[in-house]
Amino acid sequence: MTQQSSQEQELIRINYGTPRPYKWATGKYIGKLYKEAKENKQLVTNRCPQCKQLLWPPIAFCGRCKVDAGEDWVVMNQRGTVVQYTYLVVPMWDPHYGEKFANPYPTATIKLDDGAYLVSRLQEQDPEKLKVGMRVEAVWKEEGRGTGMGDVLYFRTIEE
Repeated sequence: MTQQSSQEQELIRINYGTPRPYKWATGKYIGKLYKEAKENKQLVTNRCPQCKQLLWPPIAFCGRCKVDAGEDWVVMNQRGTVVQYTYLVVPMWDPHYGEKFANPYPTATIKLDDGAYLVSRLQEQDPEKLKVGMRVEAVWKEEGRGTGMGDVLYFRTIEE
């Protein structure tokens, strides 16, 4: 049997026009984060029983101590301080669809008041008002929650 070259092979394309819904298990740690975000608008994580560090996102083992992280659940504070940010100046293109992003937004690393760090969008879009050290708090989606950290729309600036 001889192998055909790619020019001689007949290639076919099959288009699927219907959605293919699926479900997957998130596990007990990320599953808890998703459930609390969806039902209670809370970010939760677990704490290492040995070093007492918050493990964000929640995980089964502490990477520092190499021990089972356990289930010492903590509701994280939704306020924090911007420790760094990036503001998109050049329009970005969506690599999947080839379209320009509709609303470029600043993204920041935020140190929550209880010590955990996370990355999220900022509501403030004026480059003159963005600064390291600004205080922010989470703003949640009202509907369609169930994606964990994705349920936080952005962090808005607060005055204290």
